[in-house]
Amino acid sequence: MTMMWMAALALLASGVQEAPALTPGTVTVEAVKDEAMPAAARQAFVDAVEQALLDARFTALPPQARGRYIARIGVTRAERGAVASNGREPGASGGLGNWGGGVSVALPSDKRQLRGLIVTTLTVELVSRADDKVVWRGSALTAQAAGTRADVPATLAAKLAPAIIRAFPQTLAEPLSIP
Repeated sequence: MTMMWMAALALLASGVQEAPALTPGTVTVEAVKDEAMPAAARQAFVDAVEQALLDARFTALPPQARGRYIARIGVTRAERGAVASNGREPGASGGLGNWGGGVSVALPSDKRQLRGLIVTTLTVELVSRADDKVVWRGSALTAQAAGTRADVPATLAAKLAPAIIRAFPQTLAEPLSIP
């Protein structure tokens, strides 16, 4: 027991202090401005990160408030080849007008379409407002076929944001890969 006290006193005397434990606190979420991404898509990621932080016991504040942390988020999208996906055929349709009526029926087919494989990466950095230093960083990525329901910003954000924030406070060396 006395050895432990002596080690603690020696540490204090040397002036070395252990960094305080990283704990949830108040946070404001900021998206990195990206002209290539529409504002609505950017907002979907901001909302998803804010919700994930709330679920992790953070207190989200409006952008103009001064929270303990600033959560800076960045989203990148890159095409990485092509994948085959099932084609969709329109269902039966019909119409009636002044000149008569018509019916169109599409028969099912096994058509396969090539679609771009889009890799979306979401990065979240928690920055201490007191000294503007990054205190935690996490990122996750997913690959989806372009133009599918899985490649919609709200769907991507809802998948990536919780995965990143669940890792808090552990620092991740590489992005999490999310199916």
